[in-house]
Amino acid sequence: MNTPDPAPGAAPEPLSPRQLRAVFDSSACGLVVQDGSGLIVDCNAAAERLLGLTRDQLMGLTSVDPHWRAIAEDGTELPGDQHPAMRTLRTGVPVHQFEMGVRLPDDTRRWISVSTSLLPAEGAVAPGVLASFFDTTARRTGELALAEQWQRLRSTLQGARTAIWGWNVQTDQLRWDTGSDHGPDEDRHDPANPPRAATPAATGAQDAWTARVHPDDVASCAVHLQSHLAGRLDRCDIECRMRHRDGSWRWVRLRGRVTHSTADGRPLWMHGTHEDITTRKALELELQTAATQDRLTGLPNRATLTQSLEALAQQAREQASAVFAVLFLDFDRFKLVNDTLGHAAGDELLRAVADRLRTALPAPCPGHAPWQLARFGGDEFVLLAPGLCDAGEAQALGLRLLALLEQPYAVRGKPIRSSASIGVAFSEGVDTLGESLLRDADTAMYEAKRAGRGTLVVFDAAMRERLTRTVQIEAGLPQAAALGQLTVLYQPIVDLDTGLLCSAEALLRWQHPELGAVSPAEFIPIAEESGHILALGEWVLRQACRQWVRWQEQDAAAAPATVSVNLSRVQMAQGERLLATVSSALADAGMPPAALQLEITEREVTREAHDARAQMQALRAWGVKLAMDDFGTGASSLGCLRDYPFHTIKIDKSFVTDLCRDPNVLAVAHATVNVIENLGMLSVAEGIEEPDELATLQSLGCRYGQGWLFGRPMAGERLLAHMAQAAGAPPR
Repeated sequence: MNTPDPAPGAAPEPLSPRQLRAVFDSSACGLVVQDGSGLIVDCNAAAERLLGLTRDQLMGLTSVDPHWRAIAEDGTELPGDQHPAMRTLRTGVPVHQFEMGVRLPDDTRRWISVSTSLLPAEGAVAPGVLASFFDTTARRTGELALAEQWQRLRSTLQGARTAIWGWNVQTDQLRWDTGSDHGPDEDRHDPANPPRAATPAATGAQDAWTARVHPDDVASCAVHLQSHLAGRLDRCDIECRMRHRDGSWRWVRLRGRVTHSTADGRPLWMHGTHEDITTRKALELELQTAATQDRLTGLPNRATLTQSLEALAQQAREQASAVFAVLFLDFDRFKLVNDTLGHAAGDELLRAVADRLRTALPAPCPGHAPWQLARFGGDEFVLLAPGLCDAGEAQALGLRLLALLEQPYAVRGKPIRSSASIGVAFSEGVDTLGESLLRDADTAMYEAKRAGRGTLVVFDAAMRERLTRTVQIEAGLPQAAALGQLTVLYQPIVDLDTGLLCSAEALLRWQHPELGAVSPAEFIPIAEESGHILALGEWVLRQACRQWVRWQEQDAAAAPATVSVNLSRVQMAQGERLLATVSSALADAGMPPAALQLEITEREVTREAHDARAQMQALRAWGVKLAMDDFGTGASSLGCLRDYPFHTIKIDKSFVTDLCRDPNVLAVAHATVNVIENLGMLSVAEGIEEPDELATLQSLGCRYGQGWLFGRPMAGERLLAHMAQAAGAPPR
């Protein structure tokens, strides 16, 4: 029999208690019925499964029963009056999807979403509550894991000073997905907490960026962004300065790309990263500065100078009017400051020099670039002077610079004076080469030093020829002895009363294979500057000692009692090394110390007076004789006679030459010989060439002499025969 359909508009028949029970029991949601006091009076199978308790265990429990505990969001126990079921019983207000934790008797924890509704009263039965819930543990666990991952990402990015940003291109909303120090607080947001609604930009012209980017970087950033938005660049990669939260400007690197577009293909969202690169930029600047600037003085360094010089040289080759000059400055005796006061004092002096030179730079020549001052290295400075092409103007400028630099400096509380030598070279039109000009100015500077220091010299072509010769001489010195190019000649020193040979001076000669005979006056200073004099001096000393021994073996009666060897200033500065060299040469030759005489000029002993005196006393203690060479050319010669342990004084040739022509020279020479002899020393006159000079010296009481009158420098093998022939006796 078919059940008739209900009449149209009639209310559906209510479910029977049996049907309601079937729905209650079969529901996938956990269902719990609590009476007016909060006791559980009914539950379904889903509630048993979700709560991990049997029906018998659930019956009679309340929301605050110790068998199970409700847990709030913060992990604390939920107060009973805040439990959803109790709240509905108390207020009659339903609760919808209240998230809470439940700690079960086995100490496991589950998250459930609870909804409650008030059950109407029936007769004498008070209103109850129906609580429905479903398990959200899996979702909640996933959210917690995601939040933990997000926090790790946030910490990692913040540790790397990197932020994630999103930019709505259409509304110009800019937000930071991790904490950034370059945006306002309202721009910060967490994925779990969406940002506020965006405020559309009035113009859509990237105001969100330009408000934060440094004004000098806005244009380049805008070009880069527009190129990416227009599809010309696959992604953005921008370095710019951005306003920091503390108000300062920081360098940042912004990298990102369009991630969402509108339906019609217009860019909608860009996302990317933001990295603080201030430290890196500071390091790059420091490295760039170190590459172009002298750390000590703050002036441009040699590399920067070279670039500027080449640029000026290029202009000079292309434009006849692009003339310029190079001034090379070197400070005289700067090493003395380092040696006496220390390198820190030397650095302080260099900074003071640089400051003075900065203030002395004149205004640029009309139509030319500013002058550039650079530290070339050590105590050398170079000035590039565009527009300067006149030697007279250069001389006038040099005088002003020299006068300024000669003023005392206060270094470590002590006044220091330090003159300078300046070399100048001018551009040469189409033949201008920067490196050549710098070398020419350097050459002129050394000419200024040789001219007496504290002066300026303008380069000329003859200097280049001399420089080429100097380089050739210096290059040939180390191998000259090994190649047999060096010879030691000996000039006799005789007793002026008897004419007998008493000593001989060893004199070094060099026959260069290309330059021919090179004068000692030319190659000895070069050897001293280059340091080759040490090897040359030792070679001459050993040759002279061996020759003296051969003379003794040839004819001891006619042989000179001593042989004289000159010492240079570089050898005198060697201290213990000089003493060791002399000792070794004497021992190797088998020569007694008393047969060796070392000749030293007054200039060398007064350069480092205390050290020189100690060395001379040590040599004298061995028995080595000491002679002062070129006496009469210094300013304090008489003081040297008193203060140093000389055995012999050699009167300079300049006295002997004018002896017979100038009565004043004669008077000085007479007094000098008397002083020498009265001090118990031996006097030797140098450069005797004429018989009348010999006669005058004999009348003055001078003991010994040497010069062309007695013999020119000659090979050691000829000396004894020559002296025998000069005396009118047959050679032995």
